[in-house]
Amino acid sequence: MRKILYLALFCIALNAKTMYIYDEKVTLLEPNSKKSVGIAYEGTPVELISNDGKMATIKINGFLNKDNKSILSLSKDGFVSLLKLYNTTPSQSGIYLVPSDKLTANKDEAWDEVKLYYYDTCSTCHAAHKPKEHQANEWEAYIAAMQDFAKIDDENLARIVRFMQAFASDGDLR
Repeated sequence: MRKILYLALFCIALNAKTMYIYDEKVTLLEPNSKKSVGIAYEGTPVELISNDGKMATIKINGFLNKDNKSILSLSKDGFVSLLKLYNTTPSQSGIYLVPSDKLTANKDEAWDEVKLYYYDTCSTCHAAHKPKEHQANEWEAYIAAMQDFAKIDDENLARIVRFMQAFASDGDLR
């Protein structure tokens, strides 16, 4: 029985395709109960396990955020939040259901909306900096310093910081 289970998991891994969350926030559903358990953020890399055309079964891998145990991050340093669960601590690997139309195979397309928002907002007064101009740990302070001046609300500030950290000179998605 154990060999069959390992073989099944191996086959799933072979067929897994990397996709990206293609919306600002996507509700994560628990596969069995179909209840909402959290949200995944735009640009989050996921492994596509299956897709019936309406709903997709995905796997998200990451690291527990040291400052907020309900958040899974892309790397150990806690930069680039992938998901937030409502009532539980995520494991480093979780399986969820999401609407199929909220996924894309194109990493750049997944980040287009926040990238456009960043460049539109920040280039109204000065040339917008490219994410690779700084390290991931520097971006939050730079963007936060401009928040009031640029009239960026907290939610969009978090989106911009995630984007800049993901594609920073030492970012995980550069």
